[in-house]
Amino acid sequence: MLGLPDEQNENSDTITNNNSHNINIDGQFTAEKSFDHVFFPTAYEDRTSSLLFRQICSYVQNKCLPSKKCGISYIKLLFPFLSWLKAYKLTWLPNDIVCGITVAIMQIPQGMGYALLAHLPAITGLYVSFFSSLIYALFGTSRHLSMGAIAVISLMTGNVVNRLTVKETLTTMVPSLLNKSTIESASNGAIIDPSYAITIATTLAFTVGIVQLLLSIFHLGFVTSFLSDTFVSGYTCGTAILVFTSQVPDIFGLSLKRYVGPFNVIYTYIEIFSNLKKTNIITLLVSACSIIALVLAKEYLDPFYKKKIKKFKLFKNVQIPIPMELIIIIIGTLVSYLLDLNGNYKVKIVNTIGRGFRKPQGPSVTLMPTLMKDAVIIAIVTFAICMSLAKTYAKKFKYIVNSNQELTAYGACNIIGSFFASFPSAASLSRTSVYVNAGGRTQMASLVACSFLLIIILRIGSLFESLPKACLASIIVVALKGLLLQMKDFYTIGRVTKLEAVVWLMTFLSTVILDVDYGLFVGIIVSLFVVILRQFRPRTTILGQYDRSNAYKKARRFSNVKHFSKLNL
Repeated sequence: MLGLPDEQNENSDTITNNNSHNINIDGQFTAEKSFDHVFFPTAYEDRTSSLLFRQICSYVQNKCLPSKKCGISYIKLLFPFLSWLKAYKLTWLPNDIVCGITVAIMQIPQGMGYALLAHLPAITGLYVSFFSSLIYALFGTSRHLSMGAIAVISLMTGNVVNRLTVKETLTTMVPSLLNKSTIESASNGAIIDPSYAITIATTLAFTVGIVQLLLSIFHLGFVTSFLSDTFVSGYTCGTAILVFTSQVPDIFGLSLKRYVGPFNVIYTYIEIFSNLKKTNIITLLVSACSIIALVLAKEYLDPFYKKKIKKFKLFKNVQIPIPMELIIIIIGTLVSYLLDLNGNYKVKIVNTIGRGFRKPQGPSVTLMPTLMKDAVIIAIVTFAICMSLAKTYAKKFKYIVNSNQELTAYGACNIIGSFFASFPSAASLSRTSVYVNAGGRTQMASLVACSFLLIIILRIGSLFESLPKACLASIIVVALKGLLLQMKDFYTIGRVTKLEAVVWLMTFLSTVILDVDYGLFVGIIVSLFVVILRQFRPRTTILGQYDRSNAYKKARRFSNVKHFSKLNL
């Protein structure tokens, strides 16, 4: 026994008893649980059963039995707007109003342009902006995300719509297939029935929303951990090239065949250069004027304008850009209407926009299996883009975003919006940046933007029917600047780590050359390969004490470093 003289411990495992009364004991030690289990099995089983029963009762009481506190917590978790609304200050309202109107002004031309990019009527882009902003304000945990139509997701939606409408055209018009003009019309991707295109897009949005809700329910948000910032940068930059390519025909006023699948960019540019002589000069002039005006406004007039507007007390702490996009669509519509550019010069215009909301319509159940693969891809890409933005601004303004609740919010935006002719939505980098710079504090600014958009949809939207498509194409091309400048990331990343640069380059090239679907798969596979390679071949560096100092430097770079015997740093 510990503390007794050695002669009283003949059967003990004591080895020594030093003069300092430190006793070293060598023997087998048994945990209390194991000891009880061996020597008192009945008592152990009774105690274990009792403990397990208490744990089950506690879990049922805390998780399963409803209570007022539990109900309030769940409601606050499901509707995050209740938290920021309770703490909302009236002094924030002027900034949120200005921010909301500014963002809404951006959403009008971008929404219409991205709807055309998705091969849908222009009004559907305004529907997406309205419903996604409204629903995210209620369910989202980020205070600064601006939801709506974006280039990347619109392009992916357009690819799906184009693929299925061409297939439908070829399979339903069998009697006319011998007519060459009919085949060319199908290959051009002409949408015979716009309502069918809307059905495809809304069913896709509904399916994307279901996938996002399932990811939220099963807490599968971790899947995007494989989508690193390097991957997202390469993927979105590659998609920006595809978006730019899709707008070139509208800028030059060309009517070209549409290509889908691998190498479609190469085929498209071959088609463009083959038909350059058919360029509509008036359309090209409209595009050139629009692009020049946008670039001048963003690069030169905006900084001067922001300095001047800060002299007013209301705008002292906000940065409001010149709404050049809205100015262009207003001027473009007026000029097109007064000069009848479509009738006299064959300039393509938006045509029928309509007024008000469409009658609610459910998704096509028969199309859902066909769209499942595309829906999963869009759901993952949307989550990666949105969470990257949300985390960036949450870190900057010191608040927390809940990834699972974000998935719920994105799913709700797509599911509810799909009943009102909306295609898949996501957060926009450019609009979110303007949202922050314009002084937006909470999602109250999104509610203000929704009010402004509601007026446009109900009363004013139909006035833009004479708007040239070249104006919208120019707005989209200039808006791609931020995404295209991500090409610099390849050089920056390459200076830090060559493996990440390989991920960026492979993702970018596969997206541009093979299309967005293949780009996603190639990027994920290369990212996983890099992770595995780093696990098996970790990067190590031998350090040494530098010139009798407390600093430790790389031994292969500095000759006057001291190594320690039997020890490597």
